[in-house]
Amino acid sequence: MIPPMFIYVLCGLTAGMLGGYLGLGGGIIMVPFLTIAAGLDIKVAVPVSVTATVVTSIASSNEYLKKGMVDLELSIILALFMVIGTITGSSLSPYIPSEYIQMVLTIVVLYTAVSLLKSKNNVSKQIVDRNKNIMLAAIIAIFTGVLSGLVGIGGGVIIVPVLYLLIGLPLSTSRGTSSLMIGFSASAASIVYFLNDQIDFQIVTGVIIGIIIDGKLGGKLGAIAKPKIVKIIFFIVLVYVAIKLAYKPLMDIL
Repeated sequence: MIPPMFIYVLCGLTAGMLGGYLGLGGGIIMVPFLTIAAGLDIKVAVPVSVTATVVTSIASSNEYLKKGMVDLELSIILALFMVIGTITGSSLSPYIPSEYIQMVLTIVVLYTAVSLLKSKNNVSKQIVDRNKNIMLAAIIAIFTGVLSGLVGIGGGVIIVPVLYLLIGLPLSTSRGTSSLMIGFSASAASIVYFLNDQIDFQIVTGVIIGIIIDGKLGGKLGAIAKPKIVKIIFFIVLVYVAIKLAYKPLMDIL
């Protein structure tokens, strides 16, 4: 039998690498990993994921900052709205059934995956989009924060496409900016879960060990990755995650 701590560390290794590489924060990897591979209830996995995401953000965003791939002004503005949503979502989590949380996450993940894969970056539209859509992006950031608090994702799964498609940032800068934003929102949610005594620190420790090992490497690889390759990997990861998340709730319904 595989020791639980080994599974938690492996979860951190996987989330650190893919989260840092894709600018996702790792939550979209950790929650399915902990629920599927470790057999944890999603309401146990979510606080662990949110807390560990703070470490992923620090490790990966540092690499993007070094290469100038972070829009600091935009990250601070949108992070404030995202924090508001995250605190709301984490506060509502105890009152919403796990199955509903998983199905909502599945829908969001699939929509994001398809939208990002089909998109094309229009350079002539970037400046107009940034000025015109900043308030819409802020509203989406609040919604993303609510989802982040509820389902334990860092929010990069939504923020990266928003920055890329709606604001018009290059994909590399979108990933870097997302990585930094996620740290602020995850910190806010972690405080709420901590105050409610919902964090399993034994699991968190194992996951964080793995993230520390691989998070920085993921950020380095992400900073030099080709956008087309990132989009394809992003799509594959998200579709796989959506299928895994939806399976159990759908079987229960059917």
